[in-house]
Amino acid sequence: MGWDWTTFWYVLIIGILVLALVLVIIWYFQLRKKKRKGPSHIELYFDENFRGMIGEWDMVSRDRVKDFKKDIGKRLEKVGGDIGILEKNRVDLDRRMSALEDRMGEMEGI
Repeated sequence: MGWDWTTFWYVLIIGILVLALVLVIIWYFQLRKKKRKGPSHIELYFDENFRGMIGEWDMVSRDRVKDFKKDIGKRLEKVGGDIGILEKNRVDLDRRMSALEDRMGEMEGI
């Protein structure tokens, strides 16, 4: 019995097909395993408690920072107006305090 080249090629082709089939089966099961894998316990914990942690730790979210940046001009104008009002009130209160001190001095006989 001698070696036949046609038999060699048939065996080689069938071997390659079997190897390809085995590789496809391995790839299919690895793909299913990746799809089946769900989120980890840590991811589930953070998903459930993230907003609470931000509140507990006094963190600021990006949305609140963006809103703060947008409103800072308005806030500064309001504070500037309040400072003007307080300055006027201070002048009035200083004048009233001087009058009160003068009146107390008169009552004490100084």
